[in-house]
This record gives sequence, C-alpha cells and structure tokens, in this order.
Amino acid sequence: MSKLKLFVILLISLLPMAALGQIYNSMTINRPGGLNWQEIKTDHFRIIFPDGEDSLAYRSAAILESHYAKTSSLTGGTLKNFPVILNNYNDLSNGFVSSINFRSEIDLAPFKGKGMNPQTGDWLEMVLPHELVHATHFNIQIPMEGKKVSIPDLVSLFSPDLARTFHGFPPVGLHEGLAVYYETESVAPMGGRGNYTFSTNRFNANFASDDRWSMGQTLIPSDYTQPFNRHYIAGYSFVNWLHDEYGEEISKEAIRYHYHNFYLGYGFALRQKTGKWPGQLYALYEEDMAAEEENRQSEITANTTQKSKIIDTPYDGEEVHAPKWINEDEILFYGSYYNGRLGFYKYNTATQNFSLVKETFGVSDFNYEIDDEGNLLYSAYRINPKFSGVFNAEVRTLDIESGDVDTITDEIRVYAPNSNGEKVIAIQTDGSNGNIVEILPNGEVELLKELRNASPVSLKFNPNNPDQLAVLMNKRGVQALWITTLNSLSEDVSGNPDIAFKNASIFDPEWHPEENKLLFTVDRSPAMNVYEYDLDEDQIYQVTSSVYNAFEASYSPQGDEIAYIVQDGDQRKLATLNREDFLNNRIQSSSFLSGNELESELNRPLLGHEIIDSVKELEKSSYRPGPSWLKPRAILPVYRENANTPQYGVEFSSIDPLSSQAYSFEVTGIQNRLWYDLTYTNKTFYPGFELSAYSEPQFFATQNPANNEPYSIMRQDRGFSLTLPFQYTFRGDTRFSGLSLRPEIKAEQFRYFNLEPTAISDFATRYRASVFTQVSFGLLNLPRDIQPSSGISFFGLYEQTLNEPSVEIQFPGARVTNTFKNQWAALYGVFGYVSPLRKWNQSLRLDVQFLTQSESPIYSNDSIIPMGFSEDILPNYNVGSDTGFQNIGRFSTRYTIPLFYPDNGGLTVPLYLSSIYLTAFSHTLTDMDSDDLVASSRSVFGAGLHVQFKLSNLLFDIGVGLAYEPMRDNTQFIFGQF
Repeated sequence: MSKLKLFVILLISLLPMAALGQIYNSMTINRPGGLNWQEIKTDHFRIIFPDGEDSLAYRSAAILESHYAKTSSLTGGTLKNFPVILNNYNDLSNGFVSSINFRSEIDLAPFKGKGMNPQTGDWLEMVLPHELVHATHFNIQIPMEGKKVSIPDLVSLFSPDLARTFHGFPPVGLHEGLAVYYETESVAPMGGRGNYTFSTNRFNANFASDDRWSMGQTLIPSDYTQPFNRHYIAGYSFVNWLHDEYGEEISKEAIRYHYHNFYLGYGFALRQKTGKWPGQLYALYEEDMAAEEENRQSEITANTTQKSKIIDTPYDGEEVHAPKWINEDEILFYGSYYNGRLGFYKYNTATQNFSLVKETFGVSDFNYEIDDEGNLLYSAYRINPKFSGVFNAEVRTLDIESGDVDTITDEIRVYAPNSNGEKVIAIQTDGSNGNIVEILPNGEVELLKELRNASPVSLKFNPNNPDQLAVLMNKRGVQALWITTLNSLSEDVSGNPDIAFKNASIFDPEWHPEENKLLFTVDRSPAMNVYEYDLDEDQIYQVTSSVYNAFEASYSPQGDEIAYIVQDGDQRKLATLNREDFLNNRIQSSSFLSGNELESELNRPLLGHEIIDSVKELEKSSYRPGPSWLKPRAILPVYRENANTPQYGVEFSSIDPLSSQAYSFEVTGIQNRLWYDLTYTNKTFYPGFELSAYSEPQFFATQNPANNEPYSIMRQDRGFSLTLPFQYTFRGDTRFSGLSLRPEIKAEQFRYFNLEPTAISDFATRYRASVFTQVSFGLLNLPRDIQPSSGISFFGLYEQTLNEPSVEIQFPGARVTNTFKNQWAALYGVFGYVSPLRKWNQSLRLDVQFLTQSESPIYSNDSIIPMGFSEDILPNYNVGSDTGFQNIGRFSTRYTIPLFYPDNGGLTVPLYLSSIYLTAFSHTLTDMDSDDLVASSRSVFGAGLHVQFKLSNLLFDIGVGLAYEPMRDNTQFIFGQF
C-alpha cells in the first residue's frame, strides 16, 4: 500500500473520530417529566416506554422479534439488548435509528396523511420493521474473512458507535431504499411504499419527464429540489431492481464489502459484487424501468388531466394540497414552495390572483372545512416550548377574510375536525391509534368512540343531512368508508364498512354541497384517482383518469366542477375539472372488497401475533440507567502538541439510552504529569445542567526578571464550572422565535512550573461568572433560502471575574508577584434579515456588534474581526494579535444571490453539488472610544462565489472571494466561510 493511499484512508477514517469528542454531551435532551419510564427485555431488544403504554410496548416487542431474523438475513447485521424507545408525547409521528448512542426512537402517535401505505397496517406495523432494517444494517461489525483486520474492525474495539458511522457513508437512499424494500416485500400483502401508487407514481412522473433523476439524485437526499424525500421511493426502485437482478444477498454482500473498504466508496462495492460499475448498472436499470413504465401506462385508456385546467401559482416548487371552494370564484388550498411561505392560500378563478391567507404548519392529513360564514376549521401543530422537536396538534378556526385565528382546543392533542353547524367532532390521539371525540364549547372533549386495532382518518358531516357522517378509517390495513350518524356511530364503525376496495385504500372524502353524493380518492393501480359515490343510486363512478396521480378533490358550490391535485412532474399542482369532462366510469362490484374476503382482511392478525402471548409473559420493570451506562461507549486516543512536546492520552465517553445523561473524561500526560478534563451533562429534569472539572497545562515563553533572558514556564489550570443551559421556544412551526440562556459559574486555580517540572508557585484561586443569551423573533427559512429571509435576533455575552487573586512566582534569582487583574467583557449585537427579492430567494443580512472589555482583555480580535482586513485595522489593534479590544463596534451586511441548485452528484465519486450562490458583503469597524466614529472607522467591501456540496453525506459550504479596503487601496483574497 502506498504512503499516499494509507494517508487518505487514515484521514477519512479519522474524520468521524475527530468529530466524536464530546458529542455524547451535545446529544443529551430534555424529555417531559412524570413519564415514569418502564422497560421490558426480549432476546434482542430493550423496549423502554412511558408507564401506561404497556400494551404498545408488548406489541412493539412482538413485531420486532418476529421480524428480527428476516431483517438480519437481509442486511447481515445482528442485535443484542438494542434500545427501542417509545415516545407518547409527540404528534408529529416519526421513527429513527441513531448510530451514535446506538438506539431507535419511535413516536407512538398515529401517522397522519398519505406518506405511508395504509395497506401495511397500523403505524407500529409500518415504522418498526422499517427502522429494524436500519438497526441491523448499522450493526454489521463482522471481521473480514481470511483477510487482515480492516480499519472499522480496529475502530470497533474501541468504539462500536464510531465503527457504525462507517455504514453511514453511503448515500442515504441506499439505506432508505433497502428499508422500503423490506416494508414492501415482507410486512403485508400489497403493503409498503413500493406497492403504493401515491409514492411510485411520483417516481414515475419524474422518470417520464425531461429531467429524469440521475443516479446521484436517486440515492442522495435533495437539499433544494422537490420532492425532498425522493430518496425513499427512488432508492427503493433501484434497490428493488438490484435484488431482482442479483438476488437477495446482494445488499448484504455490498454492505459488508463497503464496511471493510469504506474508503473506496459504495460504488466500488457494487462493482465488486455485481461485476459492473454504477454507471453500467444504472443504464440497465433505466432500460428496465422504461419498459415497466410503458407497461403501466398501457393500462391507462383515457387521460382526464388533458381536459383539466392546471393552475400555476406564482411560486416555484409547488407542493399544493386539499383545495376547497370558498365561493364560485375563490378556492382555498394549502401550499408550500421554494420561495413562498407555508400555509393557506386563496386563488381567484376570475382574476387569477393568488394571496396568502395564513402562514401556518398544518397537520398533513389536510382535513379542514369552510363553513357558510367563510370561517376555516382546521388542525395545526404547536411546538412544545421546552422540548425540542415535540409538536402537538390542536384545532383552530380562521377568519379567511381577516386572517384572525382562534384556538378552540388546549393541550388535548386533537386533529381532523369537522362540524355540522352545531357540533364539532375530531380525532384525539390515543397511543398509536385515535379516538373519535366531540369538542365541547369550553374546549374540552367528550369521547364518542374508543377504537382498538383501528385508526380513524377523516370525519365528514353531510351538509345536506347534518346527522349523516362519513367516517374514513383504517382497520387492519383496510382503509375504507363507513356511512353512519352520530347516534349510530359507535355500533356502525364496529361493523363492516360500506365501501372498501380490493388491493386499494380510500382517502379524502368530501360531500356534494347539494346532492347526495360523495367524492373520495382511491389508490388503485395504475394510478391514484378521484371517485364519486352516488348514494341515491348506490353506485360509484371513477371521475378522473390520471397518468400519474389525482387526489384531494372537492366540489364547487354548485357541484358542476371539482378542484383537485395532480402530480405534474416533480410538483403537485392545483387543477380544476368540469363535470362534463368527468370520466364517469362505473365501478363493477368485482372491484370491491366484501363478504368473506372482507371479513378475512378486517380480522387480519396483528403483526407478531404468533409470539405476542410469550412476549406478554416478560416481566416489566422500572427503567433505571444504573451504573452500567458509565461503561465507556467510546475510548479514543488523544494527541496534541504543547511547546513542541507531544501530549498523549485517551478519552472515555458514554451516554445513557434515554440521552438524559452523558460524560466525557479525557486523561493525558505531558511533563511527567497526568492531566484531565471531565464534563458531565444531566438533563433528567428541565432544563438540566452541565458540570466540568479539569486540570490542563498551558505553556508560556517569558523572560527571567533576574537577567531578562528567555524563560519557559508551564501553568497548571484546574477548576470546576457549572452551566445551566436553558432553551425556550415561543414559536417553531413555520418560523423560529425563541430564547436561549446559558449562565455559567467557574472556580479556577493557577499554579506555575518550570519545565523540569518543578512547582515555582502556590495555587491562586479565581472566580468567574458569565452568561450568554440570544432572543430570536420570526426567523424564516424558506426551502431554497441560503440564509434566513426574515426575522431578527439579539444576542449578548457577558463575562466577569469576581476577584483579583495574586500568585508569587519563583524565577531563578528572582521572585515576582503576578496579580490577576479584574477582567470583564461584553459582546453583544443584533442580526436582522430582510428579503427584497424573495421570489429569487435572495436575502440581506444586517448586523451590528459591539465588543467592550476591561483593559486586561479576555477576548482577542478574532471574536469580532471578519475576514478581509489587512494589518493595523485600527490604532493599536492588529489583525491576528492576541491583544483584545477595549471598545469596538462593527456594522456588517451580507447579501446572498442563489445562482443554481444543481442538486446532483455521483456514486462512484461520492461528490454531490447542492447549490452555487454569490454573496456581496461589507464590514465597517470603528473605535467606540473615539470622538469621531466615522474618522476612526475602516471598511472593506467584497464579493464571493460559494459552493455547497456533499462529500458522502457530509455537507460543506466553501467560498472564494475578494475583499477591498478603499482606505488602504488593498485587495485581499479570502477563502472559507464568509
């Protein structure tokens, strides 16, 4: 092996190691109190859950154990005592696996919207097998057979977590593609996103376009281009093709080869296991996909989209949902865009004008309604102010004309509201299901129907018959319609549905405003389409025939037109279709699920049913991290150089399964002494604390006062610090507003040594206090914003020593007393963002900062001086000097101009270009002690070209530019982040 190759391998392998350090401390999180965490242990899993969620914990254990062997065989990974944490306090359903602090976390609340295939089953049956694939994938740490030990093998001896990160180097689409492949093939018949037209036709729409995704775009998550989750279905499509062509062992073999030869990239692993380079594989794959798409489209005999009117909004990157008619001329819909705010918009069909009605983060089931007075009843998410990433659903009313909002529920976690003018009903989260409730005038709820092994999806009153109700519900993978009344609701939904389709699910029920008809969507192959149920005739007709997808339709006020959503390339757009252009294809009875076949589907056993009884025999116990979590998860080498002398050591670090406690402990040696740095973080309560203890060497070159000759000394700095990190979020839906406060107190001691080393002083003790705070209001980041386009943020840091200790130092032939002067510093300022040209995602940042400190400074000029200034920027203040400023002000501007969003890259060479943008900037510094601030100021003006790119999955933002100082007529080349 050449020295260059060895260097590259070591450099790449040390990247995650260099980043690990105290990462466990930064990963700690606060969780709501009073959950009284419990746990059960199976052969392979440690299920940790809040008290009261016992049944879901046992179900989860059964699902995981029943699918463990299959997922282990698919990926080649094994698990033992793997923590799976079930959270019951978040309505924004999600699941993930982390390779650092190796665990999985699942939000129990039922999934809302169309993102997952209902035929898979309920939320737990969707998410747990998917995440189990990731878990077994990340835990492949098998030595190379018959070969020398690889770098990951060696790393795994000291840090299994760190070794798992090598599995994270391939593009994420390969990970998610494999997990979607498993959920499609191995969980339920016709389940998984690979059998789901809502997902597959988004892929097909792109594949048939002139801008087909490249291999890099297929596998690498999109940063700036719709759809942002394309790597799930596109990754699945490629992985599915690989398995069809090369067998079920192909992923396992490629994963293992890549793990041991990660520096060659995943493309080379595929080359070794298939005999073809990625480009060759992708060419064959595209040929097969083209043939499949041709066969799919051959099933479509009509195309109503050609007769519809597709309405283009004035924004880019359209993701539009759930249009509803306000009146004959106006349509309300929910939209998100590259350059438009998230929320409800209004379109006037007569004037063709668009306007934003309300910026909001709506629940993604898009169940809302407009009453006769023009008020919108809808559900949206509110962030928990104390716990990061926790959102709860609530019901609100919106006056469409004024934009005024009123929240009618408070902390009861309800969504999908509907009203008949007298009563408001909704769905309330209950574990991994939902119950049907009535929202009372006082904001409380009354239970109408408790459901088990079923999840309500949508509730719709008939405006022509206020007692009649359409209930859309998923029962054991059958997502079907029940037509009922409030009086008979409980009995009816316990029975069989009125409408259920074979191998398809129903969505989006909407009543006709005048007639006894009901629109809904069905995801039958070859595309998702809109259907109409005529209750008087008891007949169902297909309304649209889309090449890709058509869904979320609603009637116009007279019922002679519908507004709906069509899949148009990579975007989802608003469209209208007149009744005379309806397909009106009558659906035959053979398409419906009924009789014994329906009964069989509705009574499909729960996933893991075959072992649930044995799992329920497992003993439940209170969760206690105990002392076992103190066992290091990572033992990493430490090397640094002090005074041209190497300092060697080791760092130990760990974190508990709930990420509530963590520590890092570094021990090093230099000058025949041991040094340490211990940090312990505890967030078992809100807001938590961080405690540090350290003893570190500092080396100085000075002069012996006895003879003025150079003399080197070492200072031992030891001490304790206590930090209370406080975070509070006022708003975190479409914008961010919040408060961050970080007070710290520190007691530290100093003692001096010569380099023998012999102590030449006693200890001196000093006390310090500091506080950092930041308050932000309305920070807005649109999907293609390089920097925020709106909002303001204030920050301040104040640090103060609390005493003036002195220490007597014994030099050879002289004794000197060193007094630590009183020191203080204040760094504060404000950042503001505006977007004069938001349509092009351009943004202007303006900031004013001040640094004021004592004559004996704490901070150097690097804390406030930006790139671009030459030497001697102000009197006595030099670039690169350790001398700090006493009183300096800064005014800066930064204007960003996005040029391109390539969002493209490769697999063989894992380089992915996300965006290219320009910046123009200016910086003005002035001495705040001057009588003439303008005369004492200096300025630079500049511009640069920036590139955002990924190396593997690591994102970088690097710029090159020129800075010009008019006063000095000096031009300087700058490189980096500016």
